Amino acid sequence: MDTIQIKGSHKRVNQFLKEGGQLSEDKIDNKIIISYFNYLKSINNKENTICEKLKFICLLERYLILKSKNFKTFNKEDIYDYFNECSRLSWGLSYNNENKLNIKLFLNWTYQNKMTKISGDMILPKIVWHRNTNIRTYYTKDEITKMLNAIDIRTKQGKEDYLILSLICYLGLRISDVINLKLSNIDFNENKISIIQYKTDNLLTLPLIDKVKYPLLDYLKNVRPKCNLDYVFITNKEPYRHHIELKTYNHKVKNYFIKAGVNINGRKHGFHSLRHSFSTSLLKENISLYSISTILGHQNIKTTMFYLDIDTSKLKELALEVPYVK
Repeated sequence: MDTIQIKGSHKRVNQFLKEGGQLSEDKIDNKIIISYFNYLKSINNKENTICEKLKFICLLERYLILKSKNFKTFNKEDIYDYFNECSRLSWGLSYNNENKLNIKLFLNWTYQNKMTKISGDMILPKIVWHRNTNIRTYYTKDEITKMLNAIDIRTKQGKEDYLILSLICYLGLRISDVINLKLSNIDFNENKISIIQYKTDNLLTLPLIDKVKYPLLDYLKNVRPKCNLDYVFITNKEPYRHHIELKTYNHKVKNYFIKAGVNINGRKHGFHSLRHSFSTSLLKENISLYSISTILGHQNIKTTMFYLDIDTSKLKELALEVPYVK
């Protein structure tokens, strides 16, 4: 049995962000975590980012409780033991590195504010995380189609899942923007979707193509409860509320790929892999880099180049020919 108590941690953090209250039964730990939460808010971290950071902190804190420790009494070996236990879980390399980085930043902050006697730098002197060494996963159009066809759209759950994945597969939306999509963002007369992106706060307008429009209409007519909430995705039972937890349902992508018979061995298989597949398919169709950057909602075209692993040789292929002038 895993000693890292993962189950319920993300839900507990989400509930705290929505309703307040306590994150820990230990008064000392709770005071420290809430102080860190207030700090993250003060430096303008978005709620989704704060949730991810606090999730790792809470996992560590619950592990320390199992060892009859807290943030005032732990030692270096306790943290090393925690990381060792995490390595036994089915986490990917990036997720493990993210865990270590967030713990390190948290302990550096608590040490600087004289809340703990050990800093993150004392435990992890240096973390080298070369993101560009990560293998970018790309699924072909045929594989994406098979995955979507594996969803049983005769059921209410299937209709909801199909709409969520279609918004990513066919429009390239981030999962945060999908889950935060509002009815007021959708213009059926003009066939367009206009949103303020959750990550960048920039306006993004995309065409409401048929592959998204009809699953959306099906969901609104046959699944979504009638209520005054503006969010498209809400819970199915009263009291109705924004169904923010859907953004954590990465496992559904994996399940549908497996159901469709698509080989996912050695390949990432979450929401982001679908967005990356969408953008890569545009590149393969010789869509201009500027257009891809606009569709993805990137603020800088260099971000798009990094996102798609474009080198200078590929950039030459995408460049427009300059007309000869005598």
